[in-house]
Amino acid sequence: MTILIIDEQALAQNYLRYTLEKLGYSQVQFTDKAQTALAMCKERQFDLIICSFNLQQGKDGYQLYEELKVRRLQKLSTGFIFISAETDPSLVYSVLELQPDEFLAKPYTMRDLQSRIERVLKRKLELRPIYQWLEHGRPDRALQQLDHMLAQGQAPKLVPVLLRFKGDLLLELADFAKARQFFQSVLAVQPFGWARIGLVKALRGNGETELANTQMQQLEMRGESKLFVLEQLAEQEFAADEFEAAQQHLEQAAQLAPRNLYRQQKLLQLSRLNHDYERQYKTARDMLKFARFSMYEQPDLYLNLARACIDFAVSVDEDGETNRLSKQATECLTNLRSQFPDVDVKQQQLVIQARLQYLKDHKDKAQKMLEELDNQDVHIDNIEDALDKAKALHEVGLTQLSKSWFDRISVYCQQQQTDPYLKSYLQQERSERAELATAPRELNNIAVMHFQHGNWQAAQAAFAHAFRLLPKNAGIALNLLQSVLMSPQNSAPKERQALIQSCLNTIEKGKLNPEQSRRFEQLKQKHLAPL
Repeated sequence: MTILIIDEQALAQNYLRYTLEKLGYSQVQFTDKAQTALAMCKERQFDLIICSFNLQQGKDGYQLYEELKVRRLQKLSTGFIFISAETDPSLVYSVLELQPDEFLAKPYTMRDLQSRIERVLKRKLELRPIYQWLEHGRPDRALQQLDHMLAQGQAPKLVPVLLRFKGDLLLELADFAKARQFFQSVLAVQPFGWARIGLVKALRGNGETELANTQMQQLEMRGESKLFVLEQLAEQEFAADEFEAAQQHLEQAAQLAPRNLYRQQKLLQLSRLNHDYERQYKTARDMLKFARFSMYEQPDLYLNLARACIDFAVSVDEDGETNRLSKQATECLTNLRSQFPDVDVKQQQLVIQARLQYLKDHKDKAQKMLEELDNQDVHIDNIEDALDKAKALHEVGLTQLSKSWFDRISVYCQQQQTDPYLKSYLQQERSERAELATAPRELNNIAVMHFQHGNWQAAQAAFAHAFRLLPKNAGIALNLLQSVLMSPQNSAPKERQALIQSCLNTIEKGKLNPEQSRRFEQLKQKHLAPL
């Protein structure tokens, strides 16, 4: 048996060397870096890999295993055991999603290690005929082989593994009717959580949405089911246009297992749909953090974080926060040039620089920079690049050019298989920008002018529009609240009270400067006390 050990601690390596020699394993190789391990795995196949989860230099254990799986650098019959001194929930759930063969917590005994190794190697050996068909791209023949093994009745302890394997293969083959029947037969004997999850997937694949929802309600929010339930709830709520509820459930899932970048990408789109620019910024930051050194580290992650910094900065009133976010956006561009010196992203960087000038109230300078760009080239390679350009043009008042870019993006999305979350955000952004001739910040300033001149209806309408686009901005919420409380009561009492409560919720969660705080106290004493 050939074994590869990846651990950066010399003491841990020595203990593993001693233990494995005692257990009779002689073909053992060691390295302290995931990058070196990756190179070794490209050169040869191992029977077993034992890897520390917490590697500090470059790639960590999670990123190594993920790359081995995605790029298929080792055979399916290669066993993989994670070892870690940490057992916090985010690590456990992240490991559960990757599905290694075993997870061994430090400190462990020689007997612990021996039992795990023997269990993994025995299981991999028994399943090798199935793995061979899968490696040849024949899941149908793998399923036949699996059914044969179940019919033979050999290795009773392996039956639960084979049953779960069969369910996965039926779903992979999209044989949802057969999968539905199979999972129901399993659940009739034993209420396995994986079988309940499989049944929900089969029902959804079969178009039986209501039955799938009923089955999902029976899943407990714990263990391997918790992430699945949260994601399914988010999917249902997104389909029903309940974007805030969907975001809340995806936030819970991302908090449990933050390393899943596909989930984080969905969360980023939902946060933008909800105009939650702080969450968008935090998610873009997390995506870059967890992609660092991995196969997913790309220039787009640096650009998108810089854009998220600007979107967040536009939505806040505090100068200190705006300056901090502007500085971080600039740092993102510097880090991008350092990490990817040969990548041509000049156009994207110029758009971001123009948006930074707009943040500094240098609107004319920003407009001039954008006008110098090629706005006639209709070819779109990247939706986020085109979207950022359209937003920047709108911010500086080049609304017709902005509309033209949104139209191009729309046509591009119709021709491509665009992610539904991103597609919904693009549709919303296009619609809102079409309604709005000025940026939300300037709209707020226009509303203030209307308010000062006693144009109550125009002021309230403008404040309400700005608040809809920036629902987390405490300053705009305060302006809208003041407008509602001081203007004649034209709206229905229930609608008026709901709007007041929305403003109060935002103010309570946000930050007001001293002048705004003084105004808020006066409003409370004069208008809110009787409410």
